Amino acid sequence: MGPANLTVSAPAKINLGLKIKGKREDGYHDLFTVLQKLQLADILHLSIRQSAEIVLKCPDSNLPVNDDNLVVQAARAFFQYFDSSCGVEIVLEKRVPIAAGLGGGSSDAAAVLRGLNRLFGKGLSREQLIALARPLGVDVPFFVTDYNAAEGQGVGDILKPVAGLGDCWVVLVNPDFEVSTKWVYENFALTTDGNPYILAPGLNRIFKDKSGEDTAFFNQDSGFHLFNDLESVTIGRFPVLAEIKNQLLRAGAVGALMSGSGPTVFGIFLDYDRAVSSCKRFSGRFRSVFLTKPL
Repeated sequence: MGPANLTVSAPAKINLGLKIKGKREDGYHDLFTVLQKLQLADILHLSIRQSAEIVLKCPDSNLPVNDDNLVVQAARAFFQYFDSSCGVEIVLEKRVPIAAGLGGGSSDAAAVLRGLNRLFGKGLSREQLIALARPLGVDVPFFVTDYNAAEGQGVGDILKPVAGLGDCWVVLVNPDFEVSTKWVYENFALTTDGNPYILAPGLNRIFKDKSGEDTAFFNQDSGFHLFNDLESVTIGRFPVLAEIKNQLLRAGAVGALMSGSGPTVFGIFLDYDRAVSSCKRFSGRFRSVFLTKPL
């Protein structure tokens, strides 16, 4: 048994690339994605309970505190795996916007699995944690690993660590509305060519590994590309996202893209002052604007 109390962080993520490869028989989509964790994070406080009860508290939030919340589902999966008679109290400090394409709920669930593993001293391996995480959602396996950046295939759960973004600043602009991931995928037409790749030559200066083989993300001749096939769906419904992208690029971002199914748009900056200026400009218009860095 580990300590009686534990505090863990649940980082947000951005998708530097998201390519839809096809639809599976189970209704999900096969994809190729490049995921990057960020310093922006939720905070979770875990305390052991001697009774077999899972108590979730989400102060200053309207999130559900029952089995509708992935945090409770993750805790329940952990205790069922070990047939444990103990329980846990979880206090979730929510900082990452929900339904924003930043993986907040998935990261919270993964943080619970990692935290309970430490709290109860179970010593589950990465592979065992991924197996517990997989039924909870497609992004949960990534967050349960110690990878700061990874390529994901399958439904995003077949992971390979990659060297992620280096020293840069990331401006996140969430336009104060939520987007259903289910709706975006349901409205993605597999016959589309998707969005053309966006050449981001500035990434050559900040990406940690420039020696890899050519992939959908990196080409030895042209450098790095940002891409997201789902942009065509979400921006088609919410044109303001295209406006945000253009403003980020005009403000000096070396690349800008919608993350995941949206609606959050991120800009990658090499210059701190330009990043701060852009962040301030968007903060005058939207409530959920963040300046952060990659992990």
